Amino acid sequence: MKRPMRICFVCLGNICRSPLALAIARHVAEEEGLAPRLHLDSAGLGDWHIGKPADPRTIAVAERFGLDLSSHRARQIQPDELASWDWLVAMDADNREGLLALGANPARVIMMRAPEGEPAPDVPDPYWDGDAGFVRVHRMLARNMPPLLQMLLQSA
Repeated sequence: MKRPMRICFVCLGNICRSPLALAIARHVAEEEGLAPRLHLDSAGLGDWHIGKPADPRTIAVAERFGLDLSSHRARQIQPDELASWDWLVAMDADNREGLLALGANPARVIMMRAPEGEPAPDVPDPYWDGDAGFVRVHRMLARNMPPLLQMLLQSA
């Protein structure tokens, strides 16, 4: 068996969107029997939250949908790790630009909502929203994750 495809979900601080995307991706991978074919992680572009757990609202939404973020600790993506990822999945256009500015290969950076077509819409940052914003983000991520993972696996 060849090595698992390496996918990293990236947002700004790694406490809202990308950890939730990672939890959903792991759930989808398990449900669809894809887990052995994937190595999944998440990271943020900024360093404000390194080592901290996910935002409490993210944790609450995850728990509401049967996902566990209790072991998540925020981390910052480093330029020297970019080439080790087969795919970097940006939550929004600013995150994509941030990854490219760090030196990521543009052919290996994809938007989370790419299955919705071009130009792919952003997954909005719910940090400044109320609880409803986190539920909306979960809905977007959950809807896009199965087709995104299939699209990436078919690209291999």
